[in-house]
This record gives sequence, structure tokens and C-alpha cells, in this order.
Amino acid sequence: NTILIHYTGATKPWHAWANYPSVIYYKNARLNSPWKDFPAKDARTIVEFKKRYKHLLVQGHYFKGLLAGSAYLYRKLFHK
Repeated sequence: NTILIHYTGATKPWHAWANYPSVIYYKNARLNSPWKDFPAKDARTIVEFKKRYKHLLVQGHYFKGLLAGSAYLYRKLFHK
């Protein structure tokens, strides 16, 4: 039987900063796939950096969120 899970929202389970209960289904599927040895996708664009730092702060990872927010601000100001 095929099961399809459609993820909605800004953060997807394949993002490195995704840390919420429904991600477990994706992680279990990934561990049993040819992509199991590939790392989760980290932030690359300014939009992704913004999503990452906001999610980290909401999750209570304040120091990581501060670092990610600094990286976002740096890219926003100097990488145009």
C-alpha cells in the first residue's frame, strides 16, 4: 500500500531546522530510502534563513535562533 503525506507550511521535514512531531514519518521513510546518507537541507536563500531563525526561536532554541537570525540579517544586508 502506498501512503502519501503532503506537508504544508513554510518548513518542510527535509529542512535541517524542522523539529516537530509529524517529521518522524518523513525521517522513518528517509532512513529506509536511497537518500538515507544525505544530510537534511540547510538554509540557502534569504527566505530560508528567515524561516530557520524564526522556527528555532519558536522551538525554544534561543542561542541557535540568535545565531541563525544574525546569519539572516548579515545576508539580508550585505548579499544583495
